[in-house]
Amino acid sequence: MKLDSVGAKNAVDIFAAKHHSFYVNKEGDAFAWGLNNHGQLGIGNLETNMTAIPTPIKFEKGLKIHALAGGEHHSIALTQAG
Repeated sequence: MKLDSVGAKNAVDIFAAKHHSFYVNKEGDAFAWGLNNHGQLGIGNLETNMTAIPTPIKFEKGLKIHALAGGEHHSIALTQAG
């Protein structure tokens, strides 16, 4: 499957959890899609239980992401600054 088919643009890395996935683009911006019943996508919308479209993850302005990981109902990010 090409990442472009789900709307992922300029992906340099992809990460998968049990029921949700992430990608980071070349600018260090992170996007998530999949199950969000516990807010594990980090998209700032707890009313959306599921999204099939990569959605920007809400971080502090200027924060760039290096890596993401997740389990069944949680996620964690590592910034480029560590």
